[in-house]
Amino acid sequence: MAEGGEGEEEIQFLRTDDQVVLQCTASVLKEQIKLCLSCEGFGNRLCFLETTSNAQNVPPDLAICSFILEQSLSVRALVEMLANTVEMTESSQGGGHRTLLYGHAILLRHHHSGMYLSCLTTSRSLTDKLAFDVGLQEDSTGEACWWTIHPASKQRSEGEKVRVGDDLILVSVSSERYLHLSYASGDLMVDASFMQTLWNMNPISSGCELAEGYLTGGHVLRLFHGHMDECLAIPTPEEGEEKRRTAHYEGGAVCSQARSLWRLEPLRISWSGSHMKWGQSFRIRHITTGRYLCLDDDKVLMVVDPEKANTKLSAFCFRISKEKVDVAQKRDVEGMGIPEIKYGESMCFVQHVSTGLWLTYAALDAKAARLGMMKRRVILHQEGHMDDALTVSRSQSEESQAARMIYSTTGLFRQFIKGLDSLSGKNKSPGS
Repeated sequence: MAEGGEGEEEIQFLRTDDQVVLQCTASVLKEQIKLCLSCEGFGNRLCFLETTSNAQNVPPDLAICSFILEQSLSVRALVEMLANTVEMTESSQGGGHRTLLYGHAILLRHHHSGMYLSCLTTSRSLTDKLAFDVGLQEDSTGEACWWTIHPASKQRSEGEKVRVGDDLILVSVSSERYLHLSYASGDLMVDASFMQTLWNMNPISSGCELAEGYLTGGHVLRLFHGHMDECLAIPTPEEGEEKRRTAHYEGGAVCSQARSLWRLEPLRISWSGSHMKWGQSFRIRHITTGRYLCLDDDKVLMVVDPEKANTKLSAFCFRISKEKVDVAQKRDVEGMGIPEIKYGESMCFVQHVSTGLWLTYAALDAKAARLGMMKRRVILHQEGHMDDALTVSRSQSEESQAARMIYSTTGLFRQFIKGLDSLSGKNKSPGS
């Protein structure tokens, strides 16, 4: 009975150590769109918004939208802590996994960067001179990274438990301004303002229900071909952009390189970091390029840009075997669910959901074999090979962060080069 009550508590109320996304809605050109608060952390510490309304066609980048509810304190306890400049220990807070209460102050740590959601002292708003920027700061010192949480509904009151699905108002402790979705400068942006925005705190995963050693959604990992020393990767940059649109099995040094890192992204936002189940649909995102393993328009397995990775073409699932496949779609459940797929042990066959084809490899041609090329192109096939099963190996957190930095840096350089190209185009005289 106690276990059932604990499970109910997990999915009904928000607690410290939970991983969440902050969602809001905006009306743009008479159309309601859903957005997630997002931040890169590396190269840009200002928060921005990630669209989730069109997730069926364009996968949102949820990896940078995730925040951990690190601490929750009464305002009085926070004032005392800040006055004494003493770090609160878990015992003085009453232990981990505390249920959030309305009126309390919370500390939100950005999962990807490890930095804290803060009200900054800068302002980029062109129209609201009283607004401040919202972004990330490296540590949790001072009051800038604390936010009090308040109910939007009159049916909830201060001191009550914060329920999953409630509309919330977040107020910066340092500036006494609301976390606000702004249209003021022509673009959608986030700031701390005297105008309100209603937010929804959607749980991704629970800190107290996590089973160590089991696969959960959103993990960065390597996909090893059986128990062999070769893993799924894309070619090196030196091999050219066209070849980097393909994927293959490769052994050797690649097994510790960033080009063999992938993220499994379930086709949902709420509880997307729960334990992965056999038959559950997900996309496979390559970390350093941001592209997805996907069938292209010519029915060839490629690594494509997010804009082309709609659900029908990019959804895969793990199967325990190729025989007697249960084709019934697994119903999404609230909470972390039962851990099923174990790192390094579970043998997983990968199936393309909409076509039923299996992830396998093309045979090496005689010339490639003679040259000693041991890369085997990954393809989809009706039957495949007997040894198609993969094992999953989770990457180190430093590895996945470094891989994301490669992706971010590449994006920054592309923007920079694009800007230079447009400037050089403007500077050329029409007659030249």
